[in-house]
Amino acid sequence: MHKYLTIILFALMVGCATWSCSNNAKRIKNVKIVSHEKLDSVGPHCRILIQPYDDFSHNKALDVSKQLERALNEHMKGLTVTEVQVMPNRPLTEGLMNNAKTRYRASKILDQQQGMIKQPGDVVIGLTDKDISTSVHGYEDWGILGLSYLNKSNCVISTFRVKDKSQFWKVVLHEFGHGYLGLPHCPNNDSSCFMVDANGKPNLPPERHFCDSCARYIPK
Repeated sequence: MHKYLTIILFALMVGCATWSCSNNAKRIKNVKIVSHEKLDSVGPHCRILIQPYDDFSHNKALDVSKQLERALNEHMKGLTVTEVQVMPNRPLTEGLMNNAKTRYRASKILDQQQGMIKQPGDVVIGLTDKDISTSVHGYEDWGILGLSYLNKSNCVISTFRVKDKSQFWKVVLHEFGHGYLGLPHCPNNDSSCFMVDANGKPNLPPERHFCDSCARYIPK
């Protein structure tokens, strides 16, 4: 009796493990998978952790991850993305808000996200539908599309001011450029460059590429 029970339990364990591996393979099927032993030889690489907040749905976060993957594959061919994870939703607490309790302070969210970075190459991307702000342009509480810590691989982006949500991925790519590559705003102020400063405006210009000045810093 114990012999048969052991066989049955073993079979169930193998079945569950197989199902889990199959799901993982499907989830990251469009991502370049490189063993850790080979990472040093493939050049720049990162693991992207996407953190949705409040009611930013898991499916919306997955769509953003796919759009970002496509953009990176097209515009940053020299970058190896080892994994893309969409994390469980987290709440934006009252302690993250401005003094007037009308917006969330992007810098506070970034400080919270910094603890999610566990290994070299981790990039954390926070996504929210709520309004976010920072101190810039001489204003203490300026509404923004997104904020990054340069070269800290940490950014947060909001859909709140984006009128055409199909263009939201451009803001994500823009902040990724700041956070992971340390790219500044486009020095040429080229309206067709992904790194042009939107100045908090909801109407995104028709970016199509990285201009020559910005492209010099991008892995080929």
